Amino acid sequence: MLLRRCVKINKDILTPEEAAQIIKLSKYTVYEMVKRGELIATKVGRRVRIKRSDIEALLNIQAVDMSQKVDDDISLSSIIFMGSHDLAINYLVEEFSANYPGNTLIPAFVGSMDGLINLYYGKADIAGCHLYDVETKEYNIPYVNRLFAGDSIKIVNFSKRNLGWVVEKGNPKMLKKWSDLKRSDLTFVNRQKGSGTRILLDSHLKTLNVSPSNVKGYESIENTHYGVASYVARGDADYALATESAGKALGLDFVKLTEETYDLIMKEEFYNSSNGKKLLEILNSKILKDKILKLQGYDLSSQGTVYIGGL
Repeated sequence: MLLRRCVKINKDILTPEEAAQIIKLSKYTVYEMVKRGELIATKVGRRVRIKRSDIEALLNIQAVDMSQKVDDDISLSSIIFMGSHDLAINYLVEEFSANYPGNTLIPAFVGSMDGLINLYYGKADIAGCHLYDVETKEYNIPYVNRLFAGDSIKIVNFSKRNLGWVVEKGNPKMLKKWSDLKRSDLTFVNRQKGSGTRILLDSHLKTLNVSPSNVKGYESIENTHYGVASYVARGDADYALATESAGKALGLDFVKLTEETYDLIMKEEFYNSSNGKKLLEILNSKILKDKILKLQGYDLSSQGTVYIGGL
């Protein structure tokens, strides 16, 4: 996977969060890159700021092949996570680093499908997925069984989470259900191809017999739930399909459409490794659960439950 330009940069000085959104990584990975000297940053008081030119240099001149980076730059104590964006994953990264300072959990938010494919090719240790299968009406397991046929794959539940319309405070356009996609008076902002959210959206468009070309804003792309919610917060879109936690984090309203399953997918070898056991220990910790529940929109009653896929 190449780190490349994916969002137009409008500011000369960026926060780590804005830089992370542009290069499709978490803010914690950006901080790690700054710490390792891979990305130049300056301090304004206690706050870290990054120049637009330095981000452009990273994206346009020093594009990195992730598989090469894993081989050459990342120690064996590092865990590579690739997959769908979720604000709660940041807490998993935070707690893992706090409890195991000699280890690093490095997240790259590339979407559910790309996460699974990178796991298949050995470029990731963990894939974070919420892929809905229309035929079976199940999440993730059918995709794992098809891609990893014959392998023993561990599917560890991370959470159940609310997904729906993120809208302006007060919901002035009165959005209520999936059929709002038929409305011509609304501007939408979409997720990238391969993301679980985009796959779910497209399945509902097909059910509703709505052409994507008739959805105003369908071609406007952001790569995270926080990114699409930011569009709505700025007034650049009327609604987005995103997690409740992303909308609430920006002071927006939320219209629940469904509850989806978000799983951590890993090969049996990693699951049984020392790093795998450390990860599962953090996943089952009360501290992590309490942090996630404060975000709103999560059900953790099945968190840590393990399923077998691929066989």
